[in-house]
Amino acid sequence: MNQVRYIPIKVPVKRGRFNLYQTIKKAVEEQGEEILDGDILAVSSKFIAMSEGRVIDLDSVKPCTEAVKLSAAAHIPSSLAELILREADRIYSTLPGFVLTIKHGVVVPNAGIDRSNVECGSAILYPRNPIAAAEKLRLQILIELGKRVGVVVTDSRLMPSRIGTTGIAVAAAGFEAVSDERGKMDLFGNIMRVTRRALADAISAGANLLMGETSESIPVVIVRGSGLTIIDRMVETEDLAIKGDECVFIRGLSQQETTVYI
Repeated sequence: MNQVRYIPIKVPVKRGRFNLYQTIKKAVEEQGEEILDGDILAVSSKFIAMSEGRVIDLDSVKPCTEAVKLSAAAHIPSSLAELILREADRIYSTLPGFVLTIKHGVVVPNAGIDRSNVECGSAILYPRNPIAAAEKLRLQILIELGKRVGVVVTDSRLMPSRIGTTGIAVAAAGFEAVSDERGKMDLFGNIMRVTRRALADAISAGANLLMGETSESIPVVIVRGSGLTIIDRMVETEDLAIKGDECVFIRGLSQQETTVYI
């Protein structure tokens, strides 16, 4: 049985663009840690976005007519509504303070745009391309350090019917993000017909315990001993997410008629 270790890597608060790989490498070394073959690096999506300069001054955003309408419907600033329109892959609905959207295959409020842990009056967007960012970091570690690792780009997310947030994988690189259990037998000989294990999400949830949500300043967690097989092929969004018409939550909640069973 594998013993899995989660090693938090603290990084000083960053402002402006920075070199993601060099910053992580320096922080790991300063803590007396190292990156080993088989490690999975969980990296905050916000940290990656900051390295890309994805922090926006809300006063600089000029809302269009549609943004003003969305702002009124969701009771949010028109500048935020404009950013949501620009960033969202799909918009589902609104409720006070939120716009329910799809971004990079994930159901997420406000297209993943966040106003916490940035300067007052600013907002931070998702990384431009989380999959590409994860793959780039994986390759840099392979080329510079000679280590074959996996990378998970993490974010915190609300879950249906649950209080609070948990970690979720926005992107992954270097390992199979999902384990297909279909066709296997359980302890009692029953054949598994639908089960697939979200390995990247599981890694993210564990890392989220250490990363926290407020002043922890731990945007990177090294996950060691996971037993996951490191691969060289690029992990795509389709490896992590399913389409809306295949999602039981979206399908169930979008039915025109709903029967409540008590």
